[in-house]
Amino acid sequence: MKSKNFFYLSLAFFFLFTFFNYSSDGFIGDKACLECHDGVMKNFSKNVHSRLQDFELKGLKKGCESCHGPGGAHAEEGDTEKIVSFKKGSKSGTSAACLSCHRSLKASDWNLSDHAATEVGCAVCHPIHKGKDLKAEDPYLCLKCHKDIKVQTMYPSHHPLREGKMKCSSCHQHHGSLVNNLKTNERLNDLCYSCHADKRGPFVFEHAPVQEDCMSCHNPHGTVANNLLKQNEPFLCLQCHESHFHAGRIGMQDAKTLPATGYATTNPHGTEGWRRAFLTKCTQCHFKIHGTDDPSQTVSGQGKGMIR
Repeated sequence: MKSKNFFYLSLAFFFLFTFFNYSSDGFIGDKACLECHDGVMKNFSKNVHSRLQDFELKGLKKGCESCHGPGGAHAEEGDTEKIVSFKKGSKSGTSAACLSCHRSLKASDWNLSDHAATEVGCAVCHPIHKGKDLKAEDPYLCLKCHKDIKVQTMYPSHHPLREGKMKCSSCHQHHGSLVNNLKTNERLNDLCYSCHADKRGPFVFEHAPVQEDCMSCHNPHGTVANNLLKQNEPFLCLQCHESHFHAGRIGMQDAKTLPATGYATTNPHGTEGWRRAFLTKCTQCHFKIHGTDDPSQTVSGQGKGMIR
């Protein structure tokens, strides 16, 4: 009997509270939300949105109702159709609500992002009601969806993502950018040069693919080949440079006397010496592959051999 009386007293208190706090525009304040959504409100008190409403910033001064709309009719009737609920809406619709305030700084290019194009809404990564900014730390949050990239980061050659020295956000702008969700408004190379400044140049003798796109040779997320190369040498180089013109040459078999000194010499490398020399690693000789200011004194390359 006591529990029944308590229920009616609580119900009467709730309707009285709603009546005296119900404004003409339908806004009733956060305390009314607390009556039913106490679990959500407990977490929300630690959220940046809750803290900002104390400053009565534009768009946030109404607390929960800043995003969910006037709650008067919903509180009075308990009808979920009379409150803005993002659980039923599309992910892009949820993002539109967030962008009503977050249209500047990092989110200004949201509509250019792959996340927006694939309807990955804000709430997929951000816990709107909880105190944390992200549901998990970067890069673990990103790799939950990007499984193919996660595999590449496990390859022998990789950026120090697993070691904690980099994050996905070191290179990527998750909220969109002018260049493929990257932290650059110009070329991919400019982003790479922010760390690899020694490869920037300008050089007197330049390697054309290097100047065009670093990803012509490198896969930044990870590779089996060393130095993030898409393939091992010389196979990578031979995709553009047909087999080295010395590679098919047969080495001398007999001893040869040098005319100037009369010294007799033999070929220590045998008839296969040329093949062994020119079908191994190209960078054994051409080690300045990203560019150089010093001519290499090669006749066929017109000084562009990039060997010093």
